[in-house]
Amino acid sequence: MNVRIDVHHHFMSQHYLDAVGVARAAAPGSAGHVEPWTASQSLQFMDASGIAAAVISVSAPGIGLDDPRKTADLARACNEAQARIVRDHPRRFGMLAILPLPDIEASLIELAYAYDTLSADGIVMMSNYSGDYIGDRKFWPIFEEIERRHGVVFVHPTLPHGYRGFPGVSLSTLEFPFDTARAIASMLYDGTPEQFPNVKVIWSHAGGAMPYLAGRTAVLSRRNKEFRLSGDKLLPAMGAFYFDLTQSLSAPTFAALRALAPVDHLLFGSDCPFAKEPQIRAALGELDRLTLTPDERFKLERGNAASLFPRLNGRGE
Repeated sequence: MNVRIDVHHHFMSQHYLDAVGVARAAAPGSAGHVEPWTASQSLQFMDASGIAAAVISVSAPGIGLDDPRKTADLARACNEAQARIVRDHPRRFGMLAILPLPDIEASLIELAYAYDTLSADGIVMMSNYSGDYIGDRKFWPIFEEIERRHGVVFVHPTLPHGYRGFPGVSLSTLEFPFDTARAIASMLYDGTPEQFPNVKVIWSHAGGAMPYLAGRTAVLSRRNKEFRLSGDKLLPAMGAFYFDLTQSLSAPTFAALRALAPVDHLLFGSDCPFAKEPQIRAALGELDRLTLTPDERFKLERGNAASLFPRLNGRGE
């Protein structure tokens, strides 16, 4: 029976790959290659994985192109294509709109179009844009508009600016978790969660490295008077975020996250189409081995996501 709601599920059309380049799209991944994705492929994956509904979004490297106008056009094309998928399969898909950041003016236009015309379920942002992390106040006009709408922001990690990693280890293996931690730190440093309390932020991959580093960050933040959410405020602020558990269901990772965030803020994610059936089977096996009450497991697999994305509740089978 399909019961799960998957909040980490990627849109990757042929048009998108043509625009950003296959090599660029494949560069961060451990597989070393990517292929065009279709909704029918996702539906097969979902049915094999007990997933009732999936919230689709563009993954790293995002949509940034050399020309801001081309970036805005690609954002519009991706969002309209996602909206068509939702219309074609209203019981199975939701969508997170991509914005042509770091262009704030163009992003506000696209945000309004995505919500008001395409009925987007939320927004996806990358962890950084050319080295500027999303907590930076330059992005606050975007958060102001999402705050007004009481919206959801899903943050996906991308490559750290100016760092290529080292041979033999994919950027997604280490640098994605580290870049998520950097993005969380930027939010706390600038006080973004306190400024926009009605924006619900989902961090990918259990918050990357941050659950392990949370205590150290809280202690050392006290030394920096510019750190807006520091010391005693820092851990509660992190616990108010939401976290998907994509590739993060091993016992040590889950224990670190559970010490930071309540079960009510944990979400199921698959990472389809990057994750294939063997990976999702392994993840579900790890989920089965966790010590969870039936109520906690229901919240993690479906209930919490249904609260964030209410129009997905009741979809699927």
